[in-house]
Amino acid sequence: MTKHLSDSSEQREAESHMLCELEKKLDLHFDQGARLPVSVGVQPDAIDLQNKVVVEVYARVGAVKGAQLHKIKGDVLKLALIGKELGSDWRKIMCFASDSAAGYVQGKSWVAEAAKVFGIEIHVVALSSELQAKVMAAQTRQKMVNPT
Repeated sequence: MTKHLSDSSEQREAESHMLCELEKKLDLHFDQGARLPVSVGVQPDAIDLQNKVVVEVYARVGAVKGAQLHKIKGDVLKLALIGKELGSDWRKIMCFASDSAAGYVQGKSWVAEAAKVFGIEIHVVALSSELQAKVMAAQTRQKMVNPT
């Protein structure tokens, strides 16, 4: 069966891999059923309640553009809100699949400055060549073009 053009199963697979690698790298233990003790309904991609860590993960290979920039801005805002609700002893992490995707929050943009101000750590977890190829194929398939 042919995948729908917008199917994101490859990115979800990559995100799962990235979270496993981040767990190993930082000695964390993500609990898929965990809920944050906050007054608003916000749910990050991964939570380690014991070590007080929240993570947003973004499986993009290559530079971000268009609506992808807004997704990252939203993730920065989400992590900032979580930090405000839970306190400064919680680690807030954004995890990217490529240096070029992470560059948006590491450069000189206001979003990069906001990430610094709100204490958001940026981590890059490299994908295997096989997984990277899958994600890149999905990105090509998902390419959105406005009609003229």
